[in-house]
Amino acid sequence: MTHDDRTSDHFIREVDEEMRREQLKTLWERFGLVIIGVCVLIVAITAGYRGYVWWQSKKAAEEGDRYLTALEAIDAGNEAEGRETLAALAKDGGGYGMLARLRDAELLAKTDETAAIAAYDQVANDDSVAPVMRDLARVRAGFLALDAGDLDGAERRVASLDEAGNAWRHTAREILGMVAYQREALEKARDYFVAIDQDVQAPQGVRNRAGLMISVIDGQLAPSPDAASGDGAAESAAPASGEEGAESSENGSVDANSGESDTQSTQ
Repeated sequence: MTHDDRTSDHFIREVDEEMRREQLKTLWERFGLVIIGVCVLIVAITAGYRGYVWWQSKKAAEEGDRYLTALEAIDAGNEAEGRETLAALAKDGGGYGMLARLRDAELLAKTDETAAIAAYDQVANDDSVAPVMRDLARVRAGFLALDAGDLDGAERRVASLDEAGNAWRHTAREILGMVAYQREALEKARDYFVAIDQDVQAPQGVRNRAGLMISVIDGQLAPSPDAASGDGAAESAAPASGEEGAESSENGSVDANSGESDTQSTQ
């Protein structure tokens, strides 16, 4: 390569670099502010998100402390103070607000089952509450209705939970089984308890109670020993009566023949 060629290549590179600088300068003049704005926006969004997460964590910690304070007051015998704190938490909403509503309904059940059922129903019908907690409220309301003798109400509240995959299906079946048992529908009640007993995912306590109810129902469905012995006695008495009748007939015939022989001898 000659000196002129090297000089020409160097000149071309300088021209290309100058053109690129001019292009970048033009782009920056046109879009520089936009690029700066996008960068600032990204930083602001990131900072805002981190700040929101921190605020949510701080709020949750404060609500958790208030909830624990309420429970401690209740355990210490200051139920009025504890329920007042629970009511304030329930008004604020959120996760601890939902727990406060459930706990307050549980306390209310000690003195007023009707009001407690209504409180549970409010949670069960609240779309803002997580589905699993709404189902828990239905189960608790169902138990209270069952204790109060409202069999239709207990059945209505938990019937929809009796399906595969529902976290509360075992407890719902227990309630439905007790409803059927109190209605004296023993076969139907037994089916519910057998379904619990055969479900390996059912809690052990629920399965134990189901096994006990199966034994009780089987004892009621089986014929009693007294009834069985009564039927046997009736069956044995029937042939005996027939034999006694036949014997009486035979004795009558003998007596008649004897009478006829005596008459003929006299003549």
